[in-house]
Amino acid sequence: MKRKKIISIIAIILALMMFLPLLLSAFSMTASAVSSSELKRQLGTLQDEADNIASEAAKLQTEIDGNQSSTKSTVDQKGLIDQKIEITRQEINNTNDQIQQYNLLIAAKQEELDQAQANETEMQSRFRSRIRAMEEGGAVSYWSVLFNASNFTDLLDRIDMIHEISQSDERMMEQLAAATAQVTAARQNLEAEKEELETAKQTLATQQSTLESERAEADTLLVKLAAESEELNELLAKKNAEGDELDEKIADKLAQYEKVLADEAASRKAAAAATTNKGSGQSSSGFQYPLPSGSAYVSCAYGYRYHPIYGYYAMHYGVDLAAASGTPIYAIKSGTVSTATYGTANGNYVAINHGDGSSSIYAHMTYYTVAVGQSVSKGEVIGYVGSTGWATGAHLHFEILINGSNVNPMDYVSG
Repeated sequence: MKRKKIISIIAIILALMMFLPLLLSAFSMTASAVSSSELKRQLGTLQDEADNIASEAAKLQTEIDGNQSSTKSTVDQKGLIDQKIEITRQEINNTNDQIQQYNLLIAAKQEELDQAQANETEMQSRFRSRIRAMEEGGAVSYWSVLFNASNFTDLLDRIDMIHEISQSDERMMEQLAAATAQVTAARQNLEAEKEELETAKQTLATQQSTLESERAEADTLLVKLAAESEELNELLAKKNAEGDELDEKIADKLAQYEKVLADEAASRKAAAAATTNKGSGQSSSGFQYPLPSGSAYVSCAYGYRYHPIYGYYAMHYGVDLAAASGTPIYAIKSGTVSTATYGTANGNYVAINHGDGSSSIYAHMTYYTVAVGQSVSKGEVIGYVGSTGWATGAHLHFEILINGSNVNPMDYVSG
């Protein structure tokens, strides 16, 4: 009995050891399995994060552009200040040279003034000497000369002589005084002009000091702007790195999503394969393929994709069927045309309500052949393949909606 129990226990243990890996694997697959809708939600979240990072990076770039503009403006302003300082320095040097020349002119005029004053003093000395000589010779005054005249004619001669001597003395004294006054005036004028130059020099010195202060402020501002630029560029580099990292996550998640989506589609197709009417281009859903058999291929599948025009990941709610321009497009099921118009994105497009909760959309047509409100039959030509709207080549963008929600069209048609 004990032996049988031991054998039974061993058998149970061996059975558990055989089935345990299978059980763990099944549990792991169940735990790790993620639906396409969940992956789609995760992709949307990641794309929102990427959009936020891109927005923040754009704001940082705007600030960097503003910083660079301010830096350039400050550099230009500083260049003008430097030029003004140099011009002011040259003006001060020129003014100093002029002041030096005026000093030389004033010194020369002072010599002339000293000489004129000396001549005047000498003339006055000679005049006084002559008077003294006349007094010492007995001619005390002009009156005595007059009274000593011997007759009237002699008197007139003496008067003329005295008048000439007096006029000569007066002219000499006037000339000397005028010369002295002229030199004095010239010297005063030079002093006044020199004073004006000294004032101008002080004004230039003040201007130079102000410009030096402005240049110092510009230097301080440039240092500040340089620090801000470095900080902003570091932040932008960090944001770009975050964006690159997130793009990698999105790419990985997108690959996972596409795989899961393909697996789900394969499962649905396998389930529907048994009831599919092969060779007729129709499925159990009652939908017909929208293009002639063998005329097209899938150029962009349903699901998340890298947008060919905008350059970011976005949901593609239909399937793109590449075909030659002018290829006829069929209604996949009978119904009523609800839309037949031109749209910026879809170009010429048609929408059909099939009356059973389903509807279909056909976009980028060259032109359509139906009108709103018109009843169409399954397989009826409703338009022709084109590349109108946001299209990069001739193709049919084809959508199916069930109860208002987009589904993968290839799960409902076979072509």
